[in-house]
Amino acid sequence: MTSRTSLPLTLFLLLALGLPVPGMSQERPPKRFEIRNEPVGKSRAQFLSGLYPGLGQLVTGHRDKGTAMVVAHTGLLVVWLTSHADYNTHEEQLALYEDRYLDLQEGGSFQEAEETWQLMRERKDDLDRSHLLRMTFGLLAAGLYSYNLVDVLWLDGVEPASSALSLEPRRLGDGAGVALVARFD
Repeated sequence: MTSRTSLPLTLFLLLALGLPVPGMSQERPPKRFEIRNEPVGKSRAQFLSGLYPGLGQLVTGHRDKGTAMVVAHTGLLVVWLTSHADYNTHEEQLALYEDRYLDLQEGGSFQEAEETWQLMRERKDDLDRSHLLRMTFGLLAAGLYSYNLVDVLWLDGVEPASSALSLEPRRLGDGAGVALVARFD
């Protein structure tokens, strides 16, 4: 081995073994991960579940239930918001066709009025479907949120589970955050 290849290999071995390297500062970078042994309190878990369904279950170690609730509620909210925007668009289009139809009563052909009437009926059907979709997914989201509250308040869904990994609320700088915590009991 030449001296050129042995120096980087020596430095790598010293760093990998955690031994001091001559000429390098011995200050270690701040820890990125920290092990906490204290469990999350029931009231904190209930508060987190009140903020968003599934968070309380996640921090107490009920990963499957918490993940399912977070994903399901997020999906329901996305579909509800999308269908709400779609409903508003169909409502505006129907209003435009109604104005056009009323203008045709003052002067226009019967054929144009009939075509506009058919378009209004189609827009009304689209509006009804959008309304049904937004109401269905809004009620499903509210139902999941209600089940979440029943689970954490009365069904003991936030009792600590024996799990090695959990999410816990953390203070990150000046703001709030969530940390993935590994427990070794």
